[in-house]
Amino acid sequence: MNERNDLQNSSKNVVGKLIYTILIILAVAGIGFLVYKRLTTKKVQDFNAIPSVNVTHIRKGTIIKEVSVMGNILPTDTYYVVAKVGGDIKNIYVKNGDYVKKGDPICEIDASKEIEAAFIQYDTTRSSYERMQKLYQAGDISLQNFETVKAQYEAAKLAYDTKVEYSIPVAVDDGVVENTNMTINTSISQGTVICYITSEGAKELNFGVTERVLDGLNINDPVKIEKSGKIYDGYISNISNLINAQTGLFNVKAVITSENSFASGIMAKVTFPYITKKNINILPNEIIYYEASMPYVFVVGSDGVVNKKFIEVGIENENYSEIITNLDKSLRIVSTWNNDLAEGTTVNVVKDEKVEDEIVFETTINNVIDDKEIETKNVASVSEISETTQSESKINEEREIIEESKINEESKINEESESIVANKLNETKEQTTNNKGSFIEESTTVSPFSGRDIDSNSVKITEVK
Repeated sequence: MNERNDLQNSSKNVVGKLIYTILIILAVAGIGFLVYKRLTTKKVQDFNAIPSVNVTHIRKGTIIKEVSVMGNILPTDTYYVVAKVGGDIKNIYVKNGDYVKKGDPICEIDASKEIEAAFIQYDTTRSSYERMQKLYQAGDISLQNFETVKAQYEAAKLAYDTKVEYSIPVAVDDGVVENTNMTINTSISQGTVICYITSEGAKELNFGVTERVLDGLNINDPVKIEKSGKIYDGYISNISNLINAQTGLFNVKAVITSENSFASGIMAKVTFPYITKKNINILPNEIIYYEASMPYVFVVGSDGVVNKKFIEVGIENENYSEIITNLDKSLRIVSTWNNDLAEGTTVNVVKDEKVEDEIVFETTINNVIDDKEIETKNVASVSEISETTQSESKINEEREIIEESKINEESKINEESESIVANKLNETKEQTTNNKGSFIEESTTVSPFSGRDIDSNSVKITEVK
């Protein structure tokens, strides 16, 4: 019995010791894990304690600010046909798409009421004019009274003739009829646009702009027209300084220079620059931050400490902003973002982005171009002078050769003339001597044969007995 109890007690002691040992091991492992975690966390914290950033600098450059609006595409040459009398449409002679020539009838307006009223006025003034004309010829009224009645008569006649003529509107130029919406027996009033005639030339886009945008536009400024995913080139051809009462905008026209097949009257988007500033201080938009609507940048001092630098911003486009505040080029501006970046943070600058002023490059290129243009012009001038001198010299040489040729030819003719005359005289002398034995006196003149062909019949021989 005692032995059994001793065995049980011994077993309990072994188990207790084993459990105790396991607990000690677990406690040691837990302490080790905590120590390891603390040590590794400290290392990570130490690694991220100093943020790494890149820095950049202020630079000179150009900012072009663009604006996009919708416009209406029409032919460059558009002529409106307007009803100059009111009445009912009696006949229609054209339809949309018809090609007409200048003077072709468009429609006929039944303006009988207006014509009748104009005729009555005309007939009344005509009777008065004829009566006054007789009185004036008889000397019963003054010239002034007669001229007054005459003017009234002529005005009434013109009004009547105009009413009759305008009852049939005609095409004002060659082209295609568009935007006509006439219906038989419908009434139209004076001043109504019946249709317009478009020429088969270039197309233009009509659009409106605000006064602020208008101030930045100039004739011949380039534009981009976008339609159905395609881009077309163009330029501003007309700018109106009078506000459109209907839209409250200023009308602008741009000619489309690219080949296109736009239908008249469709809408398209036009994009154009209205502000261009060159040689200004600029920074990328992505490194400018705002605090209560106040823009600022992060700058790094020589000690590596970051500070906020509040700035004044001017115009901007999608990439850059104009910096009005005078910033020194040596100022190191943070160009990368870090979550730990804040006022007073110490940072590690890993890259200093060196930038070049855009204007310096542009100026250099422009100077080279200007120098080349001057050089080209000088070479051209020298070449022109040289060519002119050579041409004049060549002409003089040719002239001398021609003159010399003429002189030689005349001299040759004179020699031939003298030779012919001499031979003829010798032959005559021999004949005379042989036949008659008489003395022959010769009389000739050489100069009349100079410069022309010699005819032997023109040689005169004088025989002296």
